[in-house]
Amino acid sequence: MTASVVASVTAGGEVGLTGPEPQDVAMKGVEATPEEQERLATGNNNGSLDCKLPTPQQPGPRSAFHSTRVFMLVFLSGWVLQGMFLTYFVSVTTTVEKLFKVESKTTGTLLAATEIGQICTALFLTYLAGRGHRPRWIACMMLVLAVGVIGCVVPHVLYGTRLMDVHLISHRGGVAPVCSSDGNSTLITCDEAHAKSRATQSSITAVVIPWLFICLLVVGVGQTGIATLGIPYVDDNVGSRQSPLYMAITIGIRVIGPALGFLLGALCTRVYVDPLVDPGYEFSDPRWVGAWWLGMVFIAGFIVILSALMFFFPRQIKQSPIPLHPKKNKERKGQFFKDFFATIKRQLTNDILMWRTASSVLHLMPISGVYSFLPKYLEKQFRLPTHDANLVSGLGGILVMGLGIITSGVVILKLVPTARQVAAWTAATAAIYSAGMVVLMFVSCPEESFRALSATDVANLSCSSECHCFGAPYSPVCGQDSFTYQSPCQAGCLNSTQLDNSTWLYYNCSCVDARLQGDKAFKTVERYELDAPDDFAASGFAVSGECGGACNQIYAFIAIFAAVMFVHASGEVGAVLLIIRCTDKHDKAMAMGVIQFAIGVFGNVPCPIVFGAAVDAACRLRDAACGLLGACASYDSDSLRHFYLGLSAGLMFLAFIMDMLVWSRAGRIDMNPADRAPDRDQLPSDTPL
Repeated sequence: MTASVVASVTAGGEVGLTGPEPQDVAMKGVEATPEEQERLATGNNNGSLDCKLPTPQQPGPRSAFHSTRVFMLVFLSGWVLQGMFLTYFVSVTTTVEKLFKVESKTTGTLLAATEIGQICTALFLTYLAGRGHRPRWIACMMLVLAVGVIGCVVPHVLYGTRLMDVHLISHRGGVAPVCSSDGNSTLITCDEAHAKSRATQSSITAVVIPWLFICLLVVGVGQTGIATLGIPYVDDNVGSRQSPLYMAITIGIRVIGPALGFLLGALCTRVYVDPLVDPGYEFSDPRWVGAWWLGMVFIAGFIVILSALMFFFPRQIKQSPIPLHPKKNKERKGQFFKDFFATIKRQLTNDILMWRTASSVLHLMPISGVYSFLPKYLEKQFRLPTHDANLVSGLGGILVMGLGIITSGVVILKLVPTARQVAAWTAATAAIYSAGMVVLMFVSCPEESFRALSATDVANLSCSSECHCFGAPYSPVCGQDSFTYQSPCQAGCLNSTQLDNSTWLYYNCSCVDARLQGDKAFKTVERYELDAPDDFAASGFAVSGECGGACNQIYAFIAIFAAVMFVHASGEVGAVLLIIRCTDKHDKAMAMGVIQFAIGVFGNVPCPIVFGAAVDAACRLRDAACGLLGACASYDSDSLRHFYLGLSAGLMFLAFIMDMLVWSRAGRIDMNPADRAPDRDQLPSDTPL
């Protein structure tokens, strides 16, 4: 086996081996550079923990798996599926919050678990696998990823039926609580059924949320291999002049994954949580719960198939001559830790890499934070249904980002800019993004007109003070005076009648001004061909739902948001090239690991939690039942815009400052080393940059 590998290198390279025979080289522990020693000798990866699985005979030179294009196809498919899962989980967070009665910062913590998994493995994995059989390591990590994804489906299998029973009990009867002067019968209070269902839901949530956290932690471990090993492997097997185009294709197609994740989430939330059951009502009904688990099964199945294909790729596709540097076997002891810490030291003393790392963290934080809660923002700010919000998130933002990335890769390939020019454009994209978020803060729908949202205002609402509304669940109604009330009870409504499965008419409402004629209330009456009779029109009436209607500002938001994302994405390829060009070839995987580690620790772990807390800070009314608070029922529109978009703009402005520091030092980077020094790849790994 060793002889055949050495012979293939000699035949495909420019120089042959000198000195002892290949067999003797293997026996004496002769090593090449730290990256290539075991490929040429023993295959043991210098004592590292290479991911070994029984494999067929190594494919011959004409095998389809000895092709960079085939590798790109399999690798990018895996990366797309990885991205699909992350945004798919984001797209179903509203459903998860509704089903498990948790806050946004709780789902933000779950999203942060994937980054914690990356942190725990990024540095060691990229060091071990970067010097080992990288395709095989990627395949192993894809299997780990599939296990984590399947684990997220387990709560539905074990508790799905019980959770739906609890959810339906909280929405039983259809009609919302109306005014009751004696405080019983028609007011839904914490009766025995509600108390029991809440206790069941709380006990299930206490088990499921930690379980989902662990599963997403495993997902983070699995996605580390795909994210950090694939790009260096591709860069090693193509010329430096072609590298920008390959990087653009790699990063650009990666963006398709998150877009497809949102689209898959939109489809699955339109399917009932139990696809074999017809609930008798549509997805617009408050009782509806989408099949949040269904897309995960699809994603996990394809990941397993791709991981099997990844095992067949060779250690290196592009064969190149590697000079051998004899060492003694006794130096192998302790070599791993010595090389590891030496590599870490080289990264930490590389000032350009450190500033670029800080810039990467600050670039990713606002993007990650915005997309973690973008569907919810669109739902609450522009009154979009869940599936429409997911479609806008996928098509209006992420696909546009992919187009920007691919366009920038083609531009870099054609114009061949210097490192300073690339760094300058990266800084410009950060400044444009920050300014764009500030502009979007002024794009919104008119604020909903609520009547008494706070507990103090409700207590001071004399018109319904005798209705015993305390503890009533949030069931908004739109009065004929165009005010939205928390419930028919708060509006002082005494009677109700059902118009369809999800629409109710409430009348004899003491708090509703009967002299006014709001659009939604009267249009609803006209739609059901009801002539407002004297028994409720004279004293005021209301219909179920909030008063806010359609808002055309969403189109302006999409246009500006898409333009900003396109510009920012156009700096991605240059940013990655700066990273892999500012470090030694043999440290490229490790440099990607350092970036991944820093992004996880300082960016993606706190980011969903911080943005989730910002979203929760804009909440002005939370749903409650049996004394326990649930998900946010109503957000303050102005506060939501300022907290959510303002935080993103501020973080990106800090990224702009870091980019300017990279620009000031970028003159030392050679963006096309193959043109200036064609034999650079033959330098030993410890040769300074």
